[in-house]
Amino acid sequence: MLKLNKYLIDNFFSGFFTLFSILFIIASMVLLLTISNVTAVLKIDIWEFLYLYVLSLPEIIFYTLPLTFFITAAISIAKLFENSELITVLALGIAPKQITKPFFYLSIFVTILLLIITFFSIPTSQILYKNFINIKKTESQFNFTPSSIGQKFGDWNIFIDKKEKNIYKNIVLYNNEKNILINAKTAKTLKKNNYFILSLYEGNLYSQKETKLSKIKFQNLDLNQKISITKLSFNSIKEYLQKYKKKTNKYFIISFFPLVSFFFLASISFFHNRYQKNHAIIFGMIISIFYYATAFVTYKNLYSIFLIIPIFIITAKIIEKKRIKQF
Repeated sequence: MLKLNKYLIDNFFSGFFTLFSILFIIASMVLLLTISNVTAVLKIDIWEFLYLYVLSLPEIIFYTLPLTFFITAAISIAKLFENSELITVLALGIAPKQITKPFFYLSIFVTILLLIITFFSIPTSQILYKNFINIKKTESQFNFTPSSIGQKFGDWNIFIDKKEKNIYKNIVLYNNEKNILINAKTAKTLKKNNYFILSLYEGNLYSQKETKLSKIKFQNLDLNQKISITKLSFNSIKEYLQKYKKKTNKYFIISFFPLVSFFFLASISFFHNRYQKNHAIIFGMIISIFYYATAFVTYKNLYSIFLIIPIFIITAKIIEKKRIKQF
């Protein structure tokens, strides 16, 4: 039995990485198009683009891994039936359950891995992704164009006369809410901790309260713009899961697909090659699409998982009983 299990697992992994690579590349192409939309709003270089791609990898792996497991397992078993190898094994008196048994342990492993991705990898990558976008959005407020009207720095309207290298010259800022006007000869920008700072040099601050106008002369004045960043920690992951509870529910339901799909393996991959055709891929895709669609429809209610999984398993058992009774 150990040799049979090893033989089945070897056949499984010989096709697993090929199919996973194909699905991974397709998903990556879709993802790259999505990330490219960010470049229409924010200015990022190639390394930052790749950084966003890396942060999106957990989600790609999450969607492709369970599908790859099920389809590859079904194909690998069906292929051995097509070559009459497993027909011979069954003729020797080995029970059909023994053929699918190694994939049960694999399905548990993949399910646990998906749960880890759901509750750790995806929240972590999404927090970092959102932090990066927030930094770039705040940073974009510092890309001031000389002699351009309508530019803003936080709550301030800003006008710049000239720019020489990294130094702005003849700057005017106005805060409509506080009724404050600032003019300065020079200014420069810098990033410190979770703040972007606009440092103004040699200028005047004018403020008006009712009929009183005040003037303050300064040599250096810093205006701070806080960057909205979530500090990565266990608590931040917990807060993310609570904030995106419905989205997490969807991942949670899909995480159990490898375990649920295991119960369909025998019914879609066992067949007599003399008078039956190999439809493992077609049936596998239909079951996968139906499960994924069910998860996308019912994910808003987490308790639906206690209904979805039993229904799929019972259905698998009914089909299996009819399909493999001949073996």
